[in-house]
This record gives sequence, C-alpha cells and structure tokens, in this order.
Amino acid sequence: SDNMVLQQNSTIKLWGTAKKNTSIYVKASWLNKSSKCISKENGEWEISIKTLDASFIKENIEISDGKAHKIQNILIGEVWLCSGQSNMAMTLNGYKNEPISQAIDYINNASDDNGIRMLNVQKTTSNVTSTHGKGKWKLSNPQNLPSFSATAYFFAHSLLKELNVPIGIINSSFGGSSIEGWLNPSNVEKYSDFDYKAGISDSINWRRPYVMFEGMLKPYRNFTVKGFLWYQGESNVGRYSTYSQKLQDLVYLWRYNFNNVNLPFYVVEIAPFEYPELSQAAKLREAQFEGVNSLINAFYVCTNDLVLPSESKSIHPSQKQEIGNRLANLALFNDYHLDSLQSFSPCIENSIFSVDSIILTFKNCYNGLLSNSIFEGFEVADSSRVFHKANAFLAADRKTIIILNNEKNYVPVSVRYCFKNFQIGNVKNSAGLPLIPFRTDNWDN
Repeated sequence: SDNMVLQQNSTIKLWGTAKKNTSIYVKASWLNKSSKCISKENGEWEISIKTLDASFIKENIEISDGKAHKIQNILIGEVWLCSGQSNMAMTLNGYKNEPISQAIDYINNASDDNGIRMLNVQKTTSNVTSTHGKGKWKLSNPQNLPSFSATAYFFAHSLLKELNVPIGIINSSFGGSSIEGWLNPSNVEKYSDFDYKAGISDSINWRRPYVMFEGMLKPYRNFTVKGFLWYQGESNVGRYSTYSQKLQDLVYLWRYNFNNVNLPFYVVEIAPFEYPELSQAAKLREAQFEGVNSLINAFYVCTNDLVLPSESKSIHPSQKQEIGNRLANLALFNDYHLDSLQSFSPCIENSIFSVDSIILTFKNCYNGLLSNSIFEGFEVADSSRVFHKANAFLAADRKTIIILNNEKNYVPVSVRYCFKNFQIGNVKNSAGLPLIPFRTDNWDN
C-alpha cells in the first residue's frame, strides 16, 4: 500500500489478483524497465523486482492489468517484522493506568515523516491462510504515533538514529495470544500439554491454535524482511516445559515461510510479575533463553531490571524504550556489524561448589561486572532444597562472583539468581546490561 518501506538491496515480491490469464505490468520508479507476468487460472499473480540502496527519496510503483494502479510514497530501507502478545502490541498510548514511559515526549516531538513507517496488521483469527494481509502503512506523525507498538517504535527509532535509513515495521501482534496461535497445525498437534481439539473450538478465538499464524503472519510471507522481533510468553507460563521446543519450532516455521533459513530472530524475556504460582514464570524465562541458545542467529534481551518495584502486579511494564534500545543494539551488532557495541547481557558460564563457597563465573562481562556493596537476587540451598538469601561479592577479575558459606552448617548444592516470578536483581556488566536469571539445579520447586 501507499507509504510502505521496502527492504534495500534485495529481491522483493509484488502480488495480487486479476482476471485469469491477464498480462500484468509492473514499473518501479527506481528501475529503467517494467516487468511482466501472466495471472494464473485462479487470477493470482506474482512478480519479483530488485531494490536499490536505502534512500529517503519517495518512490512509486505502477501496476497495470489493463487498468493502472499506483502505489505512492514508498521508501527503501530496512524492514522488520515484530510479533507477540500484549507487551508487543502495547502502543505508545499505553493501556488504562499503564502508561509508556517518555511516550508523550516522542509523540509531541514527532515530525510529519521521520522515515519510520509502521504497518499494524489487522487482528485476524483464521483457520485458513488469508490471501492478503489486512492493514495499511502509516507515517510516524503525531496523529499516527499513539497507535504504534511502543517496543517496535523505540527499536526503529534507535536504528534510524544509527543507520540514517528509513525503517519499516510490520507489527503483527495480538494481546493474550499464546505461542500455539503463531504455529501451524502440525507443530501444535505433537504437544500433549495443549488440547488441540478443544483449542480449535475455543469460544475465545485468540486462544485457538494456529489462527494468528494463518491470518496474521502467513499472508506476509512474500514480504522481504530483515528479521523478526518476538515478545511473547506470558500466556504460556503454565506450559513452560514445552516452550523452548515450541519457540524453536516457531523460528524454523517462520524462516521457512519467509524463504530465508538464516533470518535473525530476537526474543524479549517476559518481565518480572507476580504470577500465582511461585516460579512458573522463572521456568518460562529459562525456556525462552534455552530456546534461543538452541538456535543459530537468535538473540535474547533480558528485562529483569526494567520493572519498577511498584509494577509487581502490572504485567505491562512501562519501560519499553530501553527494551527497544536493547533490541536495536543487538541488531546493530549482529546484522549491521557495529562491532564495538556491547550488546549482550552477562550470563552464567560455570559454577564450582565446595563446603566453604560457591564460585560463579560469567561471560559477556565486557570490562567486568559493576561493583555493588550488596548483590541482590542470589539464593543458595543444600540437599533439602530449601533456599536462603546468599551474600555475594565480586572477585578481583570482575567476571567472577563468590558466595561464601560462613555458617558452614550446610553443604550448598544449588544457587539461583532472580529465579522467581517477581525478583529484581542488580548484577550488571560494564554496558549496564543485567545478568540473565539462572539456576544451577533442575528441581521442580
């Protein structure tokens, strides 16, 4: 549609319907020659053209099937598809009593067209693949910006600032949706923790399996994108044990449908929140991280520090700007080769237990972990599996944390860091990025 952004330096597809066996001519303003194809017996047609380097020059495409159609105000730049549930869908307008931090400043200071455009895919639940997606590209002006996904917009804004090229976002997200809604039937059917037959007939349509994949994702499979952003998991907290594999299934499925097995995939950790069950959300986060680590070209944004203490009962935290920035920094490092960026959160690398102490080493520390008089979030347990708050301090190499067993009235066998539904830690690396929550055991409690 008008105002769209096309992926630079790539082969893109245009498609539509006409009368059967009709000659379709396509002329892009940046190309010297027009292209031609013949519509099929069912009237569908598809044609491929090449794009040039990114530019803020407004282009157009003329399509003729005997009658001329013109798509106008096109930019060539970088295109990303973002998806998930309500935290990705959450607009700069926020939700009732859940505002987005700094959103008002961005809306009030927005220009008529800064080069960021967003397509909000219309919420659709379909059991069969829709031929055409529903939604229109919009400019990021003060009138439209309140309806933009906050996380996706802040991501795009950071990319624009660094790359100085147009950024297009396809926002295909649906509040409350589970990961099963974004998979296909053959993926969902193999899992025993999801009642597939009951799910198909669920009276709440967004809880049904595969309907978002068919209605909101697959219609855009011919659109050339740079990569994917995924912010989902809250609706799967009760089914954490299969989430890692489902996430891997989803990535393989989406890459296959977009005809590129190496498309980068960025996952946002679900934020701390006081769910009813003690540690189900912690196990879901663990599954998210495990799924990412099982994939090539997949990356993880930790959000442990991006929730205020007052937001323990708000599943939609306000600090979406930093989430967007962290996503952008990972993409800038991985996809745009800004090698000097320190984009990764520290994570556990090794643990050594003795009667006297636990020695924990971490990777992605860069210039070292930041010092703290008290490190919050560590707990240790002996074989009784009862956890107690632990005192930890930073070793001289700034990449090792030591927990001393001063009491010596038990033998530690496990350590956990922020492994609860809601627990905010304060361990960060030199880039200010938080330590990813972890545990060294695999206990049920």
